Amino acid sequence: MENNMQTPNVIEVMEYEAIFCSGFGRNIDKKTFKELEHVMLELSQEGRDGLDFLSLSSRKGIGKVIRAKNYVGVLQMPSGRQLQILPKIQTSNVDARIVMLKMLKTFREFPSKSFDATELGSSKMPMFDIYISLFLREVSHIVKRGLKSDYRKKEENVRFYKGKMNFARQLTINHVHKERFFVAFDDYSIDCAENRILKKALMKAMMVASDPRNRREARRLLQYFDHVIESHTIDQEFKSILENRKNRQYTTSLEWSRLLLNDLNISNMVGNTRAQSLLFSMNQLFESYVGNLIERHSGTGWEVSLKNPVKSLFDRGSFRLVPDVVMNYICPIDNVKKTRIIDMKWKVLHPNIKNLGISQADMYQMFAYAKKYASEQVIVVYPLVESFAPNQRVFCYTSEDIKVYIYLLDCVRGETDLLRFLENPKC
Repeated sequence: MENNMQTPNVIEVMEYEAIFCSGFGRNIDKKTFKELEHVMLELSQEGRDGLDFLSLSSRKGIGKVIRAKNYVGVLQMPSGRQLQILPKIQTSNVDARIVMLKMLKTFREFPSKSFDATELGSSKMPMFDIYISLFLREVSHIVKRGLKSDYRKKEENVRFYKGKMNFARQLTINHVHKERFFVAFDDYSIDCAENRILKKALMKAMMVASDPRNRREARRLLQYFDHVIESHTIDQEFKSILENRKNRQYTTSLEWSRLLLNDLNISNMVGNTRAQSLLFSMNQLFESYVGNLIERHSGTGWEVSLKNPVKSLFDRGSFRLVPDVVMNYICPIDNVKKTRIIDMKWKVLHPNIKNLGISQADMYQMFAYAKKYASEQVIVVYPLVESFAPNQRVFCYTSEDIKVYIYLLDCVRGETDLLRFLENPKC
């Protein structure tokens, strides 16, 4: 495990890596271990899903062990210390961060879609601050284009008449001061719901960012919001926004704001623990990443559908079958339809285990796909995470007219190889 990217406030582990107070593996001090354990126990008591990404056990002679599962991202504890969990791939920590960011670009729930994964992944910035920096970039783009202005209803007691008189307030307040008018009018300014949300999120970013560059940038951007009132009813502000042409440029920054102001709670695991998280299932990330790659680069004539169409194993809709990718091709010469099924599994395979460690349930599933979708080709994409030889990337299993290909994808630099294989699958 490389430590060149570690800071005193960051604990960086890989999927499935164990965390100890003493002994082997990733060691942390007792105080931090207890804090992490406390966060997990609080989440468990609240009925949250926090234990989906960490497990707590005990090992003889060592004591308590916390182990990362197959969620990646960052958990920031109340003390400010961060637990970063990276994908388990057989390369450096830098590559693991780059792979995770490449996958996040394709993930529907991740706000930012336009950034350089290699640039950010190679930086020494903690993941929590990478997320904040992406939010700040979005706000900076909005500031450069100009903050949105909108009409807002205001009521004031003024010396010059404008708008509409509020007669009830006029009689109550100005029965002595006849020279004043209590009026209601529309004020056109940048003090609108979108900007009030951004201001609140910028204030939050400035407080929680550990990287001084992010704090400076948040402070700089806040200057442009001087005439925006700080809101204390953020939920109502979000509800008041109607998507239209005027605020389209705010979409990504508002998604980031919602996450920041909701303690980066995309994984629905933070309760009253004062912890903040942005954690993602590697199964979902891998499906999104490979599916997006196939959808963008499928060959001419192929019709690609993600998670569609849905079929059932038995009549009356019993036991639904939902492949990750269904590819259809109708030959222009003989009008014959060909169907290809592609499924993604983020599971560790081993070259020296029987059937590479592929579960029997997975192969039953592929056989069912082939039968129900009338597909002669089923391809299962697994990540290349262990020591397979360079020529061990494709494996075949056949039964009568069905062929199932196992493809091991090098997530760091293997996109082109996967696309080349899909053009003409063969062992």
